[in-house]
Amino acid sequence: MTGRAVPGRAEPGAERPDLAAAAAEGPLGDGPPDLAPVDTRRWLRDLSALLALPALWVDHEPREIATGLLSVLFGVLQLDAAYARFDDGDDGDALEVWRPSGPRPPAGLLDRAARTGDDGTPEDRPAGAADGARTATLPLALPWGSGTVVVSAPRADFPTTTEIQLLRVAVGQAAIAIHTARRLARETGARRAAEHALHRQQRVLRSLVDELTPELSALARRLHDVAREAAPAGPSRPGAQDAMPSLESTGDLPPAPADLTRREVEVLGLLAQGLSNKEIAGVLWLSDRTVERHLTSLYRKIGVARRSEATAFALRHRVV
Repeated sequence: MTGRAVPGRAEPGAERPDLAAAAAEGPLGDGPPDLAPVDTRRWLRDLSALLALPALWVDHEPREIATGLLSVLFGVLQLDAAYARFDDGDDGDALEVWRPSGPRPPAGLLDRAARTGDDGTPEDRPAGAADGARTATLPLALPWGSGTVVVSAPRADFPTTTEIQLLRVAVGQAAIAIHTARRLARETGARRAAEHALHRQQRVLRSLVDELTPELSALARRLHDVAREAAPAGPSRPGAQDAMPSLESTGDLPPAPADLTRREVEVLGLLAQGLSNKEIAGVLWLSDRTVERHLTSLYRKIGVARRSEATAFALRHRVV
């Protein structure tokens, strides 16, 4: 039997080409090359869970997302300490979270976070920590901001290549979710401010109308009396009484033109209350360009060329 190859069995010292190809595939094939089959399945399971994190963080506050990130990292990487800082590119306050909880972050992690140029490589913990404990740092440089995440585990081989990959995926997902939450919070704040300004202007306008209504009514009656006294004496013409506007009819103002769309009426009413184009867009959830198109269309329909004329038209026709 010497000299003959047994089918399905490699010769001693020979390298199996199928295993070499599997090892060359890397993380997007059957998993990182240094993992056993059981570890590969666990790595894929953890990676799938991390990729699903944004769906779990919808409608959460930025601090809740950052705290949830640390909880996930503790479970996946088996950490003993972690620190995360996310800076806001729009000059907002920096968000900092850490574990274990306390008045200040762990000193060793804070010192590591202050360094520059770290790229996730391991480093021994400062003196006084448990023997064999190691740290890893992941700096963030994103279009909308920056940040740093530092993690520590009581293992001499921490972090492995797969753990660095999982760390990068989790932190990236959290950074995107925090940026989205911050942007939605700013948009919601701007909308609430615009609505508050609108309600305040509406109250002022109603108060002004209540104050001026008696005076305007008295002025209308006076003008009616003056017009009747100035009319030449003589036989009245048929229909002359009908042509003279009565006091009761002066209070009935013509309705707004029927060819104005509902959205144009809303824009006209907000314009008459003194809102700018940007404020109108914020209240109606429209773009500035869409508001400009509505204004151009309603200007043409009601025959005005300026905001003051449109405001007067809206007040005459009780659009406000």
